[in-house]
Amino acid sequence: MLCCVYPHVAPNWLEINFMKRPVFTELTPKQQANFGNGLGPEWLPESLRRAVTAFALLFFNHTAWRQHDFSYVVGGNAHDRARADRVFLRAMLKDSIGQPAPLGLLTAPIGFVLSGLFFIAVRLGGTRSFHYRNSHATIEEIRNNQANGANKETD
Repeated sequence: MLCCVYPHVAPNWLEINFMKRPVFTELTPKQQANFGNGLGPEWLPESLRRAVTAFALLFFNHTAWRQHDFSYVVGGNAHDRARADRVFLRAMLKDSIGQPAPLGLLTAPIGFVLSGLFFIAVRLGGTRSFHYRNSHATIEEIRNNQANGANKETD
């Protein structure tokens, strides 16, 4: 009904809501392996970010934060950011319980706590890194940015 009163509203609504949102699996395995900056925001010194990432690998698969970085580059609105953060949390929790026994009995509780801490960190500090925009980036934009080194900046 709104489009009948305001015909200029319909094209933008259709364009935003029916655009295909890129997914991480559209990248090649090599692009996936090189995506993002590890675990931590861009302002964190690289040596510290590498240490945090290496520690986190004891509990989680690197795919969790690479997909999170990808979602931040795809961008969108506040709901897209919240969704990216929830997917990140779920991936870390899944990784935590996926550790083989007997080591998993020790690492799972620590992984749960770290999952919560990392989730809180991205909810509180991820605003600067998320690409707020009216539409999602296309997979071509993301590939071009990655080729130019621009996708190393997310948290």
